[in-house]
Amino acid sequence: MNCTLYLRFLGGPLISAIFCLYTAGCHNSCTSFTFNGTNGTGNVSVSNPPPSCSFTTANGTVQLEIGAPPGAHSLPGAEQPHFTHLFVTLAGVDVHPSALAEDDSAGWHSLATELQEHPRQVDLLADANNTNSSAQFSDAVLPAGFYGQVRLLFAGSSESRKILDTNACGERALHCAVTSEGRFLPMTFATASFTFRVPSGSLDDRRFYVPPDGTVILTIALDRDRSFLVPLGHSFTFAPKFRMSVLQRAALSEE
Repeated sequence: MNCTLYLRFLGGPLISAIFCLYTAGCHNSCTSFTFNGTNGTGNVSVSNPPPSCSFTTANGTVQLEIGAPPGAHSLPGAEQPHFTHLFVTLAGVDVHPSALAEDDSAGWHSLATELQEHPRQVDLLADANNTNSSAQFSDAVLPAGFYGQVRLLFAGSSESRKILDTNACGERALHCAVTSEGRFLPMTFATASFTFRVPSGSLDDRRFYVPPDGTVILTIALDRDRSFLVPLGHSFTFAPKFRMSVLQRAALSEE
């Protein structure tokens, strides 16, 4: 009985290795291993006949948080007054391995699948780390690897407002700003698109890594220094900018 060794390397230089197999027989089987580093990833399959099985993709978990950095409780507009709440209705949050992917590119992964059927409001000025004031999302299970782009999808006016459990903006709008005097003002956006990209340039290698069988916390925060509100009649135009940070669950447990 013959055994065939199938060896595939993905990325990185090929390091010489000697594999010695001592066996009385072979069965249909798959074996895989991963090099985590510059040596790339390798998959090994030992089978007779050639394998009918497929390699299992390792997954990791992403915990999503959206809000503002700690201590950021207001946002100045182009004119007074200041704003203490910015309620936006989210219809999706996705990630893509490529920083250059377009909206219609294949390979987007959802970080909050529940938003596709049930958009939810989040206060962009609420502390993202405060579970009492930040929207809670289910953990997302993604293929392990690097991701270079995040996008936020805001609900459009054509979507039914009845899908919201609660609407802090009342019946008039899906998105609104709350002034320091307590006034609720409808909010539109400076661009026609309701999709906003979150750059990963602040990260060490401009991508974030989801480890196999590991957990990362991805925090998307409003960039108060680059965002602004402009009065438009009885509403405001909002031009939001975001930034992200990533923490490994293991790093948190060590603190």
